[in-house]
Amino acid sequence: MKIPQVDTSTYTSQIFWLLLCALVLLFFVKNVFIPRLLSIMDARDKRVLGDTARAQGIRASTQKLQTEYDEKIAENRDSAVQQQQAKLAEFDTIKEEQLAQMQKIFTRKRLALEKKSSLDLRVDRSFVDILLKP
Repeated sequence: MKIPQVDTSTYTSQIFWLLLCALVLLFFVKNVFIPRLLSIMDARDKRVLGDTARAQGIRASTQKLQTEYDEKIAENRDSAVQQQQAKLAEFDTIKEEQLAQMQKIFTRKRLALEKKSSLDLRVDRSFVDILLKP
């Protein structure tokens, strides 16, 4: 029993087929596989660069929107503070006017009571009612 790999008479045909298969494989790798891989890698690189540029554009627009939003919030906050201060000042003015009116009424009532020589219980009660009325 002879093994064909070790038979010296078939060495030339084995070498021929080895070279032929290697050359065919080399031809396919060089002309088919490598160009396909390179085109896939180029497409991938272009896509990555495009996605990166688009992401940077989105980031810039997002930062611009965030800045505008922060400015609007600051403006609204300032406006609210100004409105609050204006309302507080208006409230203080109204309060001072009402206090002055109440003091005038109180002074008139006190003077009227002091003029009366005798105070009875009904007068005291009506004075309290008058003071409690707005």
